[in-house]
Amino acid sequence: FFCTSLMTIAILLLAFLAVCSTWLGSNAIKTSYQSSLRYRSKSRLGAIPPELVNPNYNLAAGSAVLGTVCGVLENLKGPTAKLFGGGAIAFTLFGGFIAFQTTTLRFQFDESNFSLVKADSSKIGENIVVGGENSWKYDSFVNWDFLPNEQFPILVYFKETQTPKEKWVQAPIVVDSIPGQAHFFPAIANVEELKEKFIKYNCKRATASETITLKSPTKLVL
Repeated sequence: FFCTSLMTIAILLLAFLAVCSTWLGSNAIKTSYQSSLRYRSKSRLGAIPPELVNPNYNLAAGSAVLGTVCGVLENLKGPTAKLFGGGAIAFTLFGGFIAFQTTTLRFQFDESNFSLVKADSSKIGENIVVGGENSWKYDSFVNWDFLPNEQFPILVYFKETQTPKEKWVQAPIVVDSIPGQAHFFPAIANVEELKEKFIKYNCKRATASETITLKSPTKLVL
C-alpha cells in the first residue's frame, strides 16, 4: 500500500509538471512582452528590457521518475527494501520541491545584472548565505558552468567578485581556482537559453587551464 501511494504521488507529480510546462510555455511570450512594456515605461529610451529564462522541469521530472522506480524496487524482498523505500520518499519529495522552485522562480537578465527573481520578476529578498540581493553585475563574473555538464545539467554554477571578500563562504564543490564567491542553483531553467544569455551579456567563463577536478562538498552555498 505504501509503495502504491508513493507511485500515485509520483504519477500525479509528473502530470502536474506536464500541465505546468504546457501552460508556462504558452504564456512565456505573453509574460515576457508584458514585462518588456512595463520596463520600457519606467526606463530611459533605448534601455534593454529584462529577459526571463524559460523554466525547465527535467530535473523535477527526473527526480519523480527515480522516486517511482525506488517505490517499485521497494517490493523486492531483502535488506535493500528499506533503502529503496527511503529513496522513494526522498526523490519524490525532492522532485516536488524542485517543481515548486521551477514554477515560482526565474533567472533574469537585464541591462547590467544577472538575477534570481520570482516568476513575476519581483525580488526574492537577500541571499541567505552571503547577504545582499540575489543580483550580480555581468562584469563581476569570473566563471560559469553547468554541472556535471551541459548535456546532463543538475546545477547551474557561477562565481563572482561582487560579494565583498570578507563575506566569501567556502563552496561545496571546487570547480576552479579563480578567487571569488561561488554560487550553485538547481537547473530549473532552460540551460541552452542560459548559456546563450551568459554569452550574449559577456559573462566571463574560465578557460580549461583554470578549471580543476571537482572535490568533495563541505558546505552548501545558494
